[in-house]
Amino acid sequence: MILAAGWSLAVLLVSAIVLAMLFQQAAIRRFDQGLSELIDNLTAGTTIADKGEVVAPALTDLRALRAFSGKYWQIAEPGRDGKLQVLVRSRSLWDSELKAPADIVTRLDAAPGRPVSYDTRGPLDEPLRAMATQAKLPNRAAPVIFMAAEDRSPVDRDVRGFITATAVAFLLLGVGMIAAVVIQVRVGLNPLFALRREVAAVRRGKAERVQQAYPTELSPLADELNALMAHN
Repeated sequence: MILAAGWSLAVLLVSAIVLAMLFQQAAIRRFDQGLSELIDNLTAGTTIADKGEVVAPALTDLRALRAFSGKYWQIAEPGRDGKLQVLVRSRSLWDSELKAPADIVTRLDAAPGRPVSYDTRGPLDEPLRAMATQAKLPNRAAPVIFMAAEDRSPVDRDVRGFITATAVAFLLLGVGMIAAVVIQVRVGLNPLFALRREVAAVRRGKAERVQQAYPTELSPLADELNALMAHN
């Protein structure tokens, strides 16, 4: 009984962990899709002015216009020192810059045209989900790096809420399964307990034989006990 309950709890625990991981991955994929669309809009609308300046398109997302709103984008280029040099940024960044891993340029060079996703911190130290991709623009020799990021706190809250709800549900299910196993075992062993009580009564002289009717599995044992006591 204990072994069965232990296995049941282990299976439930693993299932809960797997479900939480799948939910988190699905939420991050949806998040990345939104960032990818923002970068696509930036890439498609960015132009080069007569003097070579990079001109970003006028995007319709109002959050990118509000300071420290949690929705950010910037256009940068690789510097000689391997660091990013910001060319244009969203108003939401104000005078800040989107942080990127130290090896972001190397990773982008290794996968031209492919986005690189990562987690970072925003200008207000909020957790951000960010994406960067490198592309070349007409009339500009050097490549540029398009970057977009968004506050991932809502996604993290959803994931924590899902984990909590899943943990409670699986805990209740586990308690129910253990209770069912205990009840099933107790009910299944009741006839054996009854037979033991009757044998004890015979041994103490309170009864001469086993009298109750028992299930098919115990009936032969009861008959053999009665035959043995009759022989004695």
